[in-house]
Amino acid sequence: MTHVLVLVILLCAKWTVNAQFGSMSLNVGFYEERSNDADADSIQAPCPVNTTCVPISSCPLLEDLLDFSCFTSDRYFHRLNELTCGRVNNEDYICCPSCDCDGLNGPQCGRSMVRGSNYSGLGAHPWVARVGFTHKDTGNVRFACSGSIISKRVVLTAAHCALAKPEGYKLSTVVVGEWDIGKSPDCNEYFCAPPTQAIKVETVIVHPGYEQKIFRHDIALIVLKEEITYSVTSAPICLNDKPEIVINERASLVGWGKLSGQTNVVSRQQLLDVPLVPLEHCERIFGETVPVHEGQLCAGGEEGKDACSGFGGAPLLFMRDNVYVQVGIVSFGSENCGSEGVPSVYTNVAHYHDWIVSNSPRY
Repeated sequence: MTHVLVLVILLCAKWTVNAQFGSMSLNVGFYEERSNDADADSIQAPCPVNTTCVPISSCPLLEDLLDFSCFTSDRYFHRLNELTCGRVNNEDYICCPSCDCDGLNGPQCGRSMVRGSNYSGLGAHPWVARVGFTHKDTGNVRFACSGSIISKRVVLTAAHCALAKPEGYKLSTVVVGEWDIGKSPDCNEYFCAPPTQAIKVETVIVHPGYEQKIFRHDIALIVLKEEITYSVTSAPICLNDKPEIVINERASLVGWGKLSGQTNVVSRQQLLDVPLVPLEHCERIFGETVPVHEGQLCAGGEEGKDACSGFGGAPLLFMRDNVYVQVGIVSFGSENCGSEGVPSVYTNVAHYHDWIVSNSPRY
């Protein structure tokens, strides 16, 4: 049965935009508020709250939307006219978002533009990033870890990923907007995503208490040289700041790598649901070799369901009030991946929330 998807254009503006891709309908509704930034005699339609009526050439977010095939097809292009607010000096004006959408836990974090019942495909988790390492001699790039977008220039990951130098490789690049690493661009039967963004790393901020051998304080911030352009496949995740954890509640792990039973890396972004279990469980499994502490979470332990390799730094997510919230970061697990009663250990985002906020650069 074909999924019915809803593409919600979340541009900080309070637009009502519903695209039902089964029938390809697009409805746009505006609030009764008029912009004061253009000649009132030239305005044909009011703009919603937190938007400004500006020339179309001055609204880069709209330019990004025009890259979506579903908006630019001949059949539906005329509907974009419903977004215009007037015409001045022979140039079309558009209701462009004017609020500041960046920053940690901003108004648009954790909200996918693509939604549907049990949908986990292209655009469902636009906050997951691929962390790339370049070989110092050959220039070859390997993507050995994952991370999560938390602002336009900051990606959250594990410290063991940020500092890794496997076999002559060094952290160099972050790729966002990826879903299927074997396709460019990523497309499904409903729409094609914008091109992926490969952005060089400017610096890394590692927790000062990180201890490599025992994965203590396994958390880091990757600061990028350029800003991420938010889109249907690139968006920030909300960060959990509530330390209370509900045991046996299920969380979603998202990233690229091998799941239990897989012998080869799957090209598409993978999703795995795992239960949260008491931290004491991980203490019993790993405590003799790797101390487990309150800055960590314990999740998994179901037979045949675990992230086995290539998921380092990937986000562990809850959904709260229809918003995704990151609660954990993949840290380490057992070599007996996917064994009954053997969970994995995650960095507890709530425990480090204040550190993340205070150390995230503001631009």
